[in-house]
Amino acid sequence: MEDSALALEMIKSTGKLFFGMKPSHKPIISFLNGEMFILDYLERKNGTVLPGELSSMMRDSSARTAIALRTLEQKGYIVRDIDKTDRRRVHVTITDEGRKLARDGREAGLMKMKLIIDELGEEDAAEFIRITARIIEITTSNDI
Repeated sequence: MEDSALALEMIKSTGKLFFGMKPSHKPIISFLNGEMFILDYLERKNGTVLPGELSSMMRDSSARTAIALRTLEQKGYIVRDIDKTDRRRVHVTITDEGRKLARDGREAGLMKMKLIIDELGEEDAAEFIRITARIIEITTSNDI
């Protein structure tokens, strides 16, 4: 297969991997972006973070992060407080309800991933991890 055909096949495959999953496997994807990512990040940080840190971690705009934070706050999963010493800063903290949702979501994602690994087999799962790590290495360290 020539390089351009191989590149196109990789694009199709990764697209299908993330967007072609059955609805029952969506917990895996939901942790990679959006509100669940924010809740998981806050729960793992076990403290208060600034919105800019969340935008940076999600590699998303501050406007999109602000929308997600507003929605999470309306649902009661986070609290935003203005810094008393610097009113330009806002601190984001996860609530107990948000913490529970993050843990439940993480557990659901892990259970689905375990089912996938059972079907894939340990050798293929390890190879997938190796190749994914190599792709991450290439895309984060080179000028590609």
